[in-house]
Amino acid sequence: MNSVVRDTRWLEILFVLLAILGLIGTSAQLPAYLHLGPVNGTIQFWTEALSSPASMFLAVDILMLGAVVLVWMFGECRRLGIAAGWAWVYFAGSLLIGISFFVPLFMAHRQRCIRIRLPDQQSSPVGSDFLAVAIALAAAVASSAYSLTHIPFVSP
Repeated sequence: MNSVVRDTRWLEILFVLLAILGLIGTSAQLPAYLHLGPVNGTIQFWTEALSSPASMFLAVDILMLGAVVLVWMFGECRRLGIAAGWAWVYFAGSLLIGISFFVPLFMAHRQRCIRIRLPDQQSSPVGSDFLAVAIALAAAVASSAYSLTHIPFVSP
């Protein structure tokens, strides 16, 4: 094991910033559905989300990834001593509000717990890992920027 303990607080901040970016990017599209009410808005959302092979691919891909992450999240909460209530908040929030907001919040919480309770288990990207990080961040920023520049107009 590496005997050098790195300060990983920057990851906590990055995860919170990604959560905010995810919330802003997805919320920009809500006006198209909010005026329909919770039931009809949800039906319309999923009708449109599953309307083409590409959107079906993305929906299945994201839902499978979400299922894996949410199952893992409960185990991580137990391992790190994060109260079960928090796991359920992150789970319910992911389902009801958005996985792009609540999973990064969980990751920030997880990173903080590791930093405080298990400092010898801290890890972060190093060296060439930052190329993958940069690509992922660019995609996240680009998709949110696209969403913010394509806000649906909803007539009253």
